[in-house]
Amino acid sequence: MNVSRRDTARFLASGLMLLALFSSIGLFGHGQTSLSLPSQQDSLALTVKPDRSVEVAWNTTSSLGTLTQNVSSLFTPGYEIHSSSSFSQQSSSVVQTSTIQYQLPPPAVSIFDSISLTATQTGLTGSGLLTITTNAPTSTITATFSTSPTQVKVNATAQLHFSPAFFGGTFLANQTAFQTEWNRTFGNVTWTDMIASQIQNATVHLVTVTAFNGTLTSIDTNQATVSIGFVAVPSQPGTDFVTVLENILTPFGGIGFDAIIRSALDLQTGETMNLTYSGSTYTLNLQSTTTYVSDLDAQVNKLKTQYLQPLLAAFPAGTAPASLVFLNATSITISQMSTTSDLDLSAGTSSTSLKGLLLKPPTVGSNTNFTIPGLFQTLGKTPTPGVNFTLIGGSDGTNEVKIVVPAGIPQPSSTTSNSATWTNLQDASSLSAVEFRVQPLPNSLLAFLVSPVGIAIEAVVAIAIVVAVVLYLTRRSAAKNRLPMTSGLAPSPGLGPGPAPPSP
Repeated sequence: MNVSRRDTARFLASGLMLLALFSSIGLFGHGQTSLSLPSQQDSLALTVKPDRSVEVAWNTTSSLGTLTQNVSSLFTPGYEIHSSSSFSQQSSSVVQTSTIQYQLPPPAVSIFDSISLTATQTGLTGSGLLTITTNAPTSTITATFSTSPTQVKVNATAQLHFSPAFFGGTFLANQTAFQTEWNRTFGNVTWTDMIASQIQNATVHLVTVTAFNGTLTSIDTNQATVSIGFVAVPSQPGTDFVTVLENILTPFGGIGFDAIIRSALDLQTGETMNLTYSGSTYTLNLQSTTTYVSDLDAQVNKLKTQYLQPLLAAFPAGTAPASLVFLNATSITISQMSTTSDLDLSAGTSSTSLKGLLLKPPTVGSNTNFTIPGLFQTLGKTPTPGVNFTLIGGSDGTNEVKIVVPAGIPQPSSTTSNSATWTNLQDASSLSAVEFRVQPLPNSLLAFLVSPVGIAIEAVVAIAIVVAVVLYLTRRSAAKNRLPMTSGLAPSPGLGPGPAPPSP
């Protein structure tokens, strides 16, 4: 039961966090004479295929209602975030391509001219370069970083120009202001030690900061050049950051995650990431390409079993939640999955979609007439009550799936030749008795052969073949019984030798 409660709490926490965020925005926003609560519309489509696999497609649209007015006060029109991610199966790998685009509104004062980041990562080992340039006054910040299983290292350098007109009241206003701020922070060992201590406290002293310092390379009335270094390592000798992560998760029930995390890291064979920002278009783009092992789906299912088996073992025999047992028995395929997300903060609307996720759940019945009660019972009320729920009969070029909704369960709001849709469905488990019947496609060869016309033609062809065989055998038998005519023939009259002539 502890597992179930913990999982429930985690999902609830995510929803409550968003609700708390928007509620806090509303508390500090302008007064409203009327209030419309945030709304969400979900649609879930399950395509059941002849091989009894199920393809999942999910769409969600949300609106903040009148809370949008308070959000708009924080985000000016034009602030949008778009993202997409897709997997594709290649001959020797599975490749995931992801893109995130931040469309920022034109700022009153354009500070950044460009931002670029390039990085590569394999498991816990990686490196990258970040470069930032600003407009008036022109400044350049460059940072390099590297990671390994036992060390995180960052080195940054910056050439900063002073401007009392542009940075008035800040540490970049002039040389004196900058020198004062530097002496208080990076030039003060007490301050840097305090920051390092806060980082160590946040990781429960499982991480040790071995270096955090700054150097003021040069300074004059116009500019300053500085460098900053940071190095962190696992506190316990002989351990790496995977062990650190497991130890951090242990108080939250993360025991035994070490092997799972390492196995998950082994699935990734490489990753590249590029981030760019253009000061002319106010667009921030983040693109990444991640390469996984070619048998990613098989390895993901192996990891799923590795994670679920200890959870199932924690329950006495026969008492494990049915949903947990169902998930353990269901294989998943993610190598063709794709997702999209669009968020307009000024309008207070968002939409997300997922498609291409393939499940192979346990079924009840024969290969040609089955139900999937475990799937519907596991879904239950997980989609927000009121979801538009569609079942689609898939096909494979030879067979198709026919959806049969028996009496006694909620009837669909609408149907087509191969689908049934329930509008405002409250509980997906009520559809557990829906049947899926596999039958030949109307235009397939198999369907033609078993149709009345096909059977009639088959009968005619069969009769024709039988007649042809009988005629052939009859002719062959007659030929064998015919006698030869080359001997024992009587001579024709008037032919042959005449009587002998008289002797003299």
